[in-house]
Amino acid sequence: MVTDKTVYIVGAGFSKEASAPAQEDLVKKIFEIDRDHPQEFEDNSVQKFRAFLTNVLLVPRKLHDSIPLEDIFTPLDRCIADNVSFRNLSVKDTLNTRDLIYYLIGKTLECTLRSSAKDYIDQFAKYITDKSSARKGHRYANLDPVSVISTNWDTLLDDSIKSQISTHYPNNAVVDYCCHFSSFEPNDQSVMPGLEMLGLGGFSVKLLKLHGSLNWLQCPKCLRLYVDFHNRIAIEQYMTPVNCRYCDAQFGKQGSHKLISNLIMPTFLKNFSNPQYKLIWQAAGIELSEATRIVFIGYSLPQADFEMRQLLARMVRKDARIVVVDYGDPNDQLITEKRKRYEVFFGKRKPEFFLEGARQYILNLLEE
Repeated sequence: MVTDKTVYIVGAGFSKEASAPAQEDLVKKIFEIDRDHPQEFEDNSVQKFRAFLTNVLLVPRKLHDSIPLEDIFTPLDRCIADNVSFRNLSVKDTLNTRDLIYYLIGKTLECTLRSSAKDYIDQFAKYITDKSSARKGHRYANLDPVSVISTNWDTLLDDSIKSQISTHYPNNAVVDYCCHFSSFEPNDQSVMPGLEMLGLGGFSVKLLKLHGSLNWLQCPKCLRLYVDFHNRIAIEQYMTPVNCRYCDAQFGKQGSHKLISNLIMPTFLKNFSNPQYKLIWQAAGIELSEATRIVFIGYSLPQADFEMRQLLARMVRKDARIVVVDYGDPNDQLITEKRKRYEVFFGKRKPEFFLEGARQYILNLLEE
């Protein structure tokens, strides 16, 4: 196999220049959209969320905008994992509350990114799709030049890659999430696992989403993952639940196989026991081990993200070139702190820093 390989790791900052809200601003954004465009949310959904913050978490209304998502999801997930009630909520009510917040976050991202300026993401998608096309014609065993690892739920990059494939490589390529998945639409032949397309002589564009995606749903019975590139099905299932069609055929229509969102939310108790996530994280480790260059775009390497940090510490080669793409003044305190985190973490590998933002970095990449 050719050893020259680049792995791009994209975080929230990758989508920021396309108007995606930062994670710490998501709760505030929920209330802003409800204030300015209340028709976007299901009736009473935001009011239920406020009631949870006020009556269960005991957060005064004036502080609702400021509560970290970790402080919301950590106690919910702990109680659900232990099958115990949370304050005045039963186990079932706790599950319903988490589903409600899933919906509000997903809907907020959808509304915010509906008219995003994502030209640079389209250009990046074209770049990595064209690079990946070198693997077609059963050459994947000797050529594997690029992959993307993402910590984002949004589908900006997914949609752009799918568009590039549809325009330039129809029927010859797929977006490969590096796990076992099926098309949400029964007759959509454009969605298939990457290995299947490679076997047909085409190629795959590897996009490993470590925390899930808004266009995924999973069956809690057979654990199949469903993918839809036309709809944000992780949001829609809150309003119109859908059953797993395979389990319907085998077991009849039952509530036991109603499709659910499997997003990994901000929490200090992230659970990656789901077999699909195990596959994705294992594949991410392999991608990192093969990379001669790793480019972080809009990812701050936070101390709290210990799963990602252990993966990097364990699997990145000692001779890998590390590039960090961010935006800001080199003397800014936040930039200084990020630089120090990367320099301490990667040590002798001496990360290179590009501080003109994702858009400019991608334009430079295309010029090269």
